[in-house]
Amino acid sequence: MPITPAPVETSRGESVEPAAHAPDPRASVAVGRQHPDDARQRQVMVRIDDGPTATLVYGDRITLELAPGAHVLRANNTLFWKRVPFTVEPGEHVEFTLINKTGRMTLGLLALLGAAPLFLQIDCRRERRP
Repeated sequence: MPITPAPVETSRGESVEPAAHAPDPRASVAVGRQHPDDARQRQVMVRIDDGPTATLVYGDRITLELAPGAHVLRANNTLFWKRVPFTVEPGEHVEFTLINKTGRMTLGLLALLGAAPLFLQIDCRRERRP
């Protein structure tokens, strides 16, 4: 059962209403490799701004709290490099999904060379926290 704040009476007999609930000033960003279209091969290195680099394999996910404002997500799968500028507002949660995808010629190159490129795709989804 939620607790509802009640008005308070001061020593001078004045009634003071409680302050409205302050919004959550934190913002968070999640980066994951859990998309069903992922080729499930090759790691993806990712970092936000000048922070530490995380290495994600298929199934991995990291979540970071960030200060609200402008940031840059950098990701690479050792072949393709992506840079995604984004902003995050107080109380917002931004989720990036990294996908290593095969191309149209992947099977042909794989049969011919024994290796094939995986293209890096980054999808973004935003939601406000209550």
